[in-house]
Amino acid sequence: MASPPRARGGIPATTGRRPMARGELHGRASGASGASVGPAAPLTAYAPVRPPIRRTAAEAVAFLRQRSVLADDPALPRGQGRPVLVLPVLGRGDRHTVPMRGALERLGYRPFGWGLGTNAGPTPRLLAGVEHRLLALHAEHGPLDLVGFSLGGVFARLLAHRHPDKVRQVATVCSPFREIVDSAFLPLRPFLRAWGTPDLPDLAAEASRPLPVPGTFLFSRTDGIVAWESCIEPSRPEDCFEVPGPHVGIGQNPAVLAILACRLGRDLSGEAPSRG
Repeated sequence: MASPPRARGGIPATTGRRPMARGELHGRASGASGASVGPAAPLTAYAPVRPPIRRTAAEAVAFLRQRSVLADDPALPRGQGRPVLVLPVLGRGDRHTVPMRGALERLGYRPFGWGLGTNAGPTPRLLAGVEHRLLALHAEHGPLDLVGFSLGGVFARLLAHRHPDKVRQVATVCSPFREIVDSAFLPLRPFLRAWGTPDLPDLAAEASRPLPVPGTFLFSRTDGIVAWESCIEPSRPEDCFEVPGPHVGIGQNPAVLAILACRLGRDLSGEAPSRG
């Protein structure tokens, strides 16, 4: 069976996804298309725009229609047994990542959950626990690929910054690592103390810095939970990929799987980290 045609970045052209061009780095939600994109602005000028309420309302409907499995695609590249640590969204645990981990396993990867229960945010327990999980898996399997969904992607970026020798690459899926606190559909600042982490502003700044390892950054312009502009890496537009669909469905999205399979399976020998 012939392989499907490839778009730029090694992604199957049939997914309709592609890397961003440099003129698409900044935009504001407007109209039915979900975004009106203008010229790139300096990174220091970026201010997130919360998703409009109509998109957030659509997320509630999509939540009730979620699928529980991901269909296999024999055309996707194989994983050659590489280990992958998969980190869940806020408010969910390893059960949420079962469909994606199952699909990656069938593609030949060795996916692992984070084993820490519900992702309750950047609490001291979870920050220490996910770091211990990475170190333990690395001791047994060597450098890992990290895949983080939404807030899980912020955890993945922190791990890569602190242990770049133990992380092969990072893929974030609809993860608002830029201006994290102000990117959600609800204001988060009044609730920061509930996490019990005194250095949250420093952690947010650390997570937003360009990665010291290769990265892949997925976003959806129809995201009703976080500002999609907060999920892209301005210094690496060629590593940013748009996917269709709502935020609540990212763990069961076939387009997400297709991009992850192609990006996780690529040869990184000539890849530069995400520094601008």
